[in-house]
Amino acid sequence: MSWSRRAFIKIAGIAGAGAAVGGGSISGCGERPPKYDLLLAGGTVVDGTGEGSFTADIGIIGEQIVEIGPLRNNGAKRIIDVAGRVVCPGFIDIHSHTDLSLLVSPRAESKIRQGVTTEVAGQDGSSYAPLTQEGLQSLREGYGKKYGVDIAWEDFQGFFGALERNRIGLNFISFVGQGTIRGLVVGQDNTPATPEQIDAMKALVEQSMAGGAWGLSSGLEYTPGSFATEDEIAALCKSAAAYNGIYATHMRNEDDTLIEAVEEAIRTAQKGEIPLQISHFKASGKRNREKVEPALELIEKANEDGMDITLDRYPYIAYATTLQNLFPTVYRDGGAEAFINRLQTPKTLAEMKAAALAKVEMLGDWSAVMITSVTSTSNQVYVGRRVSEIVTETGEDPFEFVRRLLIAENGSVGMVGFGMSEEEIRAVLTHPLVMVSSDGGAAATYGPLSQSTPHPRWYGTFPRVLGRYCRDEKFFDLPTAVHKMTAMPAKRLGLKDRGKIDVGLAGDIVVFDPATVIDKSDFLNPHQYATGIDYVLVNGTVVVEKGEHTGALPGKVLRNGGTA
Repeated sequence: MSWSRRAFIKIAGIAGAGAAVGGGSISGCGERPPKYDLLLAGGTVVDGTGEGSFTADIGIIGEQIVEIGPLRNNGAKRIIDVAGRVVCPGFIDIHSHTDLSLLVSPRAESKIRQGVTTEVAGQDGSSYAPLTQEGLQSLREGYGKKYGVDIAWEDFQGFFGALERNRIGLNFISFVGQGTIRGLVVGQDNTPATPEQIDAMKALVEQSMAGGAWGLSSGLEYTPGSFATEDEIAALCKSAAAYNGIYATHMRNEDDTLIEAVEEAIRTAQKGEIPLQISHFKASGKRNREKVEPALELIEKANEDGMDITLDRYPYIAYATTLQNLFPTVYRDGGAEAFINRLQTPKTLAEMKAAALAKVEMLGDWSAVMITSVTSTSNQVYVGRRVSEIVTETGEDPFEFVRRLLIAENGSVGMVGFGMSEEEIRAVLTHPLVMVSSDGGAAATYGPLSQSTPHPRWYGTFPRVLGRYCRDEKFFDLPTAVHKMTAMPAKRLGLKDRGKIDVGLAGDIVVFDPATVIDKSDFLNPHQYATGIDYVLVNGTVVVEKGEHTGALPGKVLRNGGTA
């Protein structure tokens, strides 16, 4: 069926359509009361399916899209003329780190201003529920005191309730972290889980899923989740699968042993009888770029054999992690204190130095490592600078600088690693199994969330795909780009009421200028909002108007509806 024929059927089949769309922004028509709360008039609709575009009006009542077609003569309490603009579903960020920040700034400025209407958090094996009393107290003393927020929950019901009472500006989904669960039951040490401990972890996964978590995530380059075997993880996956959950994994390796990591992820999901989402898929390091194609072929073959595997990726050549990640997990066994002790023990230090230098060599050199966050005021001078630049001024050996900084900050140092290339981005982003994600949280250009140096993906991921990689580099056409941000992640998550522009679905909508949409954030000046995003609606309410936040907080916590 041609697109024009498909669009005609969609529009003509909607009862109550009026005359053709005209100009202007009036409400009402004669003496007839307005039919819609809001009408988006005359836009180019890219509906999320990936199949094309058409010109139409979109009528919204309350939280839902109720009609699509030539609707202006039906009247509306408010009409927004969006002629010359693209109207598409709100973007679903399938791998994000926006969670506790919603209690600090519920507007989620850097995300909503780039068109994100649904955040999917609890990723990389780390979630903010369930908590022990000790973990709750630690969050209160740390994050709670720093940002002045009340943290008073132990499970997902409590966490979700706190977000709802606070009110949020976009929709929120959370996975439960496998690393969080292991830390609660087994601890921070590299030790096998006993059968009794595995049963206890499974019970916590089931409790979390029943409380609304969407699936299980793992971060197998981070402790303590990395200490789990694939069989242990698969056992937890089965518990999540019983509630229609999915398994999202930051694999055990994304560079030299990428192929082996993909094979492990496939085996784990197969044993766990669960759909698999491979998070921020990449091949880091120049020598590993040729591994992209065979890794993707492995995934394609697994899907042909009956598995259900998709991937996501952010559109940048650099990743963000902790500076500890320069060192293998064996040296991070036991938590931050044990790691810092090893950095000061001659016997282990020589081994650690060799491992870190090998990692840097894989990336290229020390110019590929940028410091992005520290906790102490005295070391803020290093934030936003590359290690090579810092040591040129100080005269220090680069490894000794890194060691000194980690010790001074008790291991709490953020870094960006410049490990990928534009060619690698093209190969991954254009693959039909890959959707777009930010792997970033929400920040703002003001207030406490502006006091950091985040990865620019926190501000620019989705406009960057639309502007740079779709419009300018022509990686794919616009319907395909929008599909990778909307209907594709909605399908992956099983969200039936979002991800497309269609009658009866939620009014999560983005209006943007296809000629000007672009990211502005960069690694040196990350706190810059994207441009070209004119309007963003969440559940039928205008949250961004003419590029500015309205202050509205109509977001919802979306709970997994699966049952065991």
